[in-house]
Amino acid sequence: MGGAVIVMRRVETDERYVGEVLLELFQNERFQRKEYLERTVNVVMDGIKQLGITKDERLHICSGYILSDARELLDSIGYTVVKKKIVGATQEFAEKEFVKSLTRLGVGDEATVTSMRSFDSFLEWALEDLDERERFVKTGWSSWPRLREGVRPE
Repeated sequence: MGGAVIVMRRVETDERYVGEVLLELFQNERFQRKEYLERTVNVVMDGIKQLGITKDERLHICSGYILSDARELLDSIGYTVVKKKIVGATQEFAEKEFVKSLTRLGVGDEATVTSMRSFDSFLEWALEDLDERERFVKTGWSSWPRLREGVRPE
């Protein structure tokens, strides 16, 4: 549901950066060309610039696939990259920003979107009115046609 939100947070000072990967990059030919990965790299590099992150700082980067090219690039240009599961205040920050992004997209108000915070809840919501709501879905993933028909993974 929706695009992707990339957040960066300097733990020591709580400085923050938010960037987005637009939903359109997860649909149709743009998804097949993996434009979302290129955009993610650009968002991360912009965050590094905005926060003034130096190569002396250790970067803890989420282990998710969407950040794989960014981790690889940063490592290749001399940053110390630690691939890890993001938890705590940074994860909460990311979740709040994702809710805001879905609200801006028109999925619903913040309270409604917050109440749908699981994959299954978003899927059920989209399937209730597919003609109107499929536009909010990352339709490029190979699982979408099966999920679109209401067939859930076992």
